[in-house]
Amino acid sequence: MLEERIQELWAQAERIGRPVVAHRNPGVSAEFLEQCFGVSVPHDVAVWFGWCNGIAYHPNQPQDEAALVPGYEPLTAEESAALRGEYPEDPVLGSRWFPFLGTGGGDFYAVTENRETKCSPVVSVMIGEATRIAANSLDELLDIFIECFDSGIFYNDADGSFQADDERWIELEESAVSDGRS
Repeated sequence: MLEERIQELWAQAERIGRPVVAHRNPGVSAEFLEQCFGVSVPHDVAVWFGWCNGIAYHPNQPQDEAALVPGYEPLTAEESAALRGEYPEDPVLGSRWFPFLGTGGGDFYAVTENRETKCSPVVSVMIGEATRIAANSLDELLDIFIECFDSGIFYNDADGSFQADDERWIELEESAVSDGRS
């Protein structure tokens, strides 16, 4: 179940002592999301934001402390809606996409929705690189993130900074998409 995977992801972050855990904002309702986005949202998006509506920021908070996965912090519904309004059209994203994790540099992960196929793949957008499908579903992406924690792909370095073996992380995403596992 998606909510269980979300809880497991946050438990993994807590297990390695990530400060973001203490800053999680409570979730919001599907009605609130519809007001923010101006459209109904896919089930996965409602579950994600229903569990966590971004994080609370504090004065002088280092960006690293806001990261749930290395470099990416949970977005609020308002931040997500604003990002949608600012980002140019992209054929991989399509017309219905909902960012949920983002970086300070403009990279993000978004759940997309294809109403014809009833699929909701997750897309990775990295500024300056080709937009790509990172996972066949939000469930699958969370499984990848949890595996990254379990296998040490996500780790705190000697200085306490949140790091990742980026090559292995991308390999897991590419393998999941090519295998069609979910």
